[in-house]
Amino acid sequence: MSKRLPNAVCLFCLATSCFFSELQGFGQSSSDFDRAVAEFRVGHYEQAASMFARIEAASPGGTDALLYRAKCLGHLQQFPEAELALRGYLRSSPNSSDALYMLGFVLNRENRPADSLAVYTKAAAIANPTADDLKIVGLNYVLLNDYADAIKWLEHAVALDAANKEAWYYLGRAYYTKAMLGEARRAFERILELDPKNARAKNNLGLILETEGQPDAAIQAYRESIAWQEQNQTISEQPYVNLGNLLAEQGRPREAIEPLKKAVALAPNDAYCHLTLGLLYRKFGEVDDAQRELVRATELEPDNAKAHYQLGRLYKDMNDLTRAKAEFDRVAELQSRASKPVSQQP
Repeated sequence: MSKRLPNAVCLFCLATSCFFSELQGFGQSSSDFDRAVAEFRVGHYEQAASMFARIEAASPGGTDALLYRAKCLGHLQQFPEAELALRGYLRSSPNSSDALYMLGFVLNRENRPADSLAVYTKAAAIANPTADDLKIVGLNYVLLNDYADAIKWLEHAVALDAANKEAWYYLGRAYYTKAMLGEARRAFERILELDPKNARAKNNLGLILETEGQPDAAIQAYRESIAWQEQNQTISEQPYVNLGNLLAEQGRPREAIEPLKKAVALAPNDAYCHLTLGLLYRKFGEVDDAQRELVRATELEPDNAKAHYQLGRLYKDMNDLTRAKAEFDRVAELQSRASKPVSQQP
């Protein structure tokens, strides 16, 4: 007995030491995870994403680090990386509705609507969707150009959460696209009830008024939208380009120039803004400025037949017949391609 006791004591000490060592390591990992979550909650997404990556590397699958890392990457709009993290997390937690719903959102942002819908269907079999989830389902159908289903799911979203301004906005846009102007008006007016100085809703009411043949009321709506968004410091080019375009159509081109220039400054990669400003410069006979804007429009959207046509007309005005012919030939090519069935296109 006396010879066996030291071995038993040693084994007990070793086991005890390992147990407390594991506890210490667990405590350290848990503490790191809590700190990373704290960084995430205060919006330090880049720092939190790096912390979660280290936690996952130290203890693969031991925490929700991959899920939180994906959430950080989503906020940073790094969607391919977010998808990778989510798929890694789902390998060990395949029935996580939280991860599946987020994966559906990420796939939508990657412009993969069919894949996104398949994931949302799987998530909905596990847990009921929220209004925001249904909003993304609706937006997937918008990407698929299926406005009937888009409207159906966006209507479900606002029925589930009548104060969801984003869902109301996209529902209004879907109604407007399908020329359901009364329904669109009610959607945007609902947003203004929830948020009385919502610039996006006011801009879209301007579009409805313009479509209904009320240019003065539309101009006023665009001006109010511009004033509101400048107060909120969230500035979009849309009310500027809409205002400038309508002023030009109403025979007020000199008033149109400044809002159109502002639109181009705010959205330098938007072909429509450059095209609209280029047409106005051409009307003024300001050839160099018109050429600059129209060329930029064709660079941004090489398959935009209208932009090529207007640039061809400008070259014809300049008596540059070689370049005019090249632009008109490009228009003919694009129109011929558009008239072919999809199966016959290269």
